[in-house]
Amino acid sequence: MNTEIACIRLGNIHVIPVTSPQLAREFLRKQDAIFSSRADVLSARLTSNGYLTVIFSPNCDQWKKMRRIIASEMLSPAMHRWLHGKRCEEADHLVRYVFKQSQSPLTNGLVNVRDAAQHYCANLTRKLIFSKRFFGAGMEDGGPGVEEKEHLHGVFTILKYVYGFGVADCLPWLEVFDLDGHKRILKDALKRVRKYQDPEIDKRVEMWHKESEK
Repeated sequence: MNTEIACIRLGNIHVIPVTSPQLAREFLRKQDAIFSSRADVLSARLTSNGYLTVIFSPNCDQWKKMRRIIASEMLSPAMHRWLHGKRCEEADHLVRYVFKQSQSPLTNGLVNVRDAAQHYCANLTRKLIFSKRFFGAGMEDGGPGVEEKEHLHGVFTILKYVYGFGVADCLPWLEVFDLDGHKRILKDALKRVRKYQDPEIDKRVEMWHKESEK
């Protein structure tokens, strides 16, 4: 089109391609507050249960409040030091699990590094948030059980489809038809994930209520 900037409307979404470095700098440095917000799409809305989480919430006053709490309470240096022991403990479990896999005749001494890394991250997250490595009993070799595998599969399914291109994001009235199947896939994955997470969260909320009543 022989232009450095254009605006193309795809249904409900405006796409603004920029080819000029000067205009790109204007977008990213001077007007970043306007253009840095996350898009309002079906996948993010479903995953965050209506934007109740700071990661997917659009740039607004509520997002700024949640960001301040995350920065001061969860990502602070004091919290990082307090959780250091749990990270070291899970690293020890990882080394022990990899060693057992390398000695196991069932795997001929082969170790699937991708699976080990994925489950290490998942185990560490559960340890930091729920103070437990497994939702179930786990395996004798320290590896994940059926519950953890189902939970992790649901998590990676969500990551695969979140912010993926969907027709309903451009034409909202098509959402009810779910033409690309993303809505069904995400709902099934969220159901699997929340099946294990929600009971743990409910237990923690109940614990807080009992502590506040004392």
